Amino acid sequence: MDTNNLKLLSPNCALANYSLQRIPQFKGNPLIEALPPAMSDEELLRALTLLPDFHVEQREWPMHERMFMLKELQNFMVPFSRHIELARSIDSLIRSGYVGRAPRTPAHTHIYQNIHDNEIKGVSFSQSSRTHTPQLSTSLIGLSGMGKTTLVKRWVAHLAEVIYHPETHTYQVPYLHIDMPSDGSSIKGLAHGILQKLDQLIPGADYYQEYAIRGRPGAETLMRSVARIMHRHCVGILICDEIQNLANAKKGGQTVMTELVSACNELQVPILFIGTNKASKVLSLDLRQARRSSGHSIRIWDRFPSCVEPGQVDEWREFVQILWKLQWVKNPVELTEQMLTSMYRYSQGIIDIAIKLFASTQARAMLDGSEKISPELIADVYRKELTLLHRPIEALHNGDMEALSEFDDIAPSSSLTGLMEEMSLKLKSQASPLYSIKSTDPTYSTRIAAGLKVMGFSEDDALIAAQNTTNSSQNLTLLEGAKKAINDLTMPTKSPRAKIQKNNAPNIKQTALPSLDYRNAINAAKNSKNLVLQELKNLQLVRPLVDLLELN
Repeated sequence: MDTNNLKLLSPNCALANYSLQRIPQFKGNPLIEALPPAMSDEELLRALTLLPDFHVEQREWPMHERMFMLKELQNFMVPFSRHIELARSIDSLIRSGYVGRAPRTPAHTHIYQNIHDNEIKGVSFSQSSRTHTPQLSTSLIGLSGMGKTTLVKRWVAHLAEVIYHPETHTYQVPYLHIDMPSDGSSIKGLAHGILQKLDQLIPGADYYQEYAIRGRPGAETLMRSVARIMHRHCVGILICDEIQNLANAKKGGQTVMTELVSACNELQVPILFIGTNKASKVLSLDLRQARRSSGHSIRIWDRFPSCVEPGQVDEWREFVQILWKLQWVKNPVELTEQMLTSMYRYSQGIIDIAIKLFASTQARAMLDGSEKISPELIADVYRKELTLLHRPIEALHNGDMEALSEFDDIAPSSSLTGLMEEMSLKLKSQASPLYSIKSTDPTYSTRIAAGLKVMGFSEDDALIAAQNTTNSSQNLTLLEGAKKAINDLTMPTKSPRAKIQKNNAPNIKQTALPSLDYRNAINAAKNSKNLVLQELKNLQLVRPLVDLLELN
């Protein structure tokens, strides 16, 4: 290696090592050729797996040493299908984003010129951005504690943070991982975070002092400077973590999102937004943000389900089976169904909580001298050690939508239909009338109507919606009919009563809605910008969803 090149490197900077590409659009692009080859599924599994250095003989170690080993569980990671999908998506985003951005090319220079021209004209990013290329932004949304950030950091760890290209004297940054400002409304805070991160990565850089401090530029000028620097260093993907912080903004949160997305769109730099379910409120503020943050095969990371459809992989069981082998207590026990049930009951399928519960239970067993895990001990540790988690865990356990709405990080991002799907899985192991009674049964319509009334729908709408499900050519079960009725009733323009009014009296003006009609809440939400759930609560129309199951 040239000693002159060594002087230009730092501990987190690697010298470019190019590999030939077979994909036509990747050929001849040094930014892509300098990246490691894409990994196979088997290679990804090995790369993403992270297990403590456990040996059976460690169970005989002194207690303080075994306690120390329990702390190693905080880095425990077992990859599943969602992890492989995410790794594939990030890899694809980086490589696709580099197409047409090779240094010292006309396309690369054109982006520089466009940034400069718009700065001279005083045009903001949100005004200048035009989508001429395929949208390369997406989001990773899910419950807190499901390992989203951990997985992303684990995957990007195989990339050099900076790659130096001697021929063009270019420092390439394959990924830039930043946290969104905690106040959610500061464009300058976002710009400062990017500049400080680049100062850490680029040898000899002092961008924060040069662009953020000197002259104290305004937010728009500062963002233009940040854009030029990101383009200069060929950022492969911008990973924006804690995106739910934008929901904390009293005003301006949408401005930060618009400026960021528009700037990266102009630079042709992909963005990966990472956040809890609270982030859904931000990403769904308008159609553009929802479109930009959707797709690329990244699904919402919900908790592990307690049971799955026949033939599907039970990832929760596999996760606990691997975790269960890491027992440092002197009297290890087998994983029984009762143990598995207890672990799920008090963690609700959330990875981080399950690991903490497992580690804390072992610690208690060591301290009390029993040196043995039991369902009773798991329950006692939950009651006494994880007290701060009781309210959200109980809300998840009970499926209490009203209680869940109080916890933004775990509030379900799925619809009412999604909740019904989850409940149906739990019921399939039971002899339930929801599966045995079908639309040919004389009690079918009245049972569905009764359930809909419990949920707060008016008696007339409930009965009409229930009867409409019997018109289907399929012989629906009670649960399938309830889903269809709920779907019809939650589409205001497709209300069964509205259909009758349109067919029978199209010229008659619609009368005021009854006081108990759920559409009052929908109309109120449109005017107040509150969630429909909140307006349902205000109108006292909310009923526990589990009451729907009490139909037999």
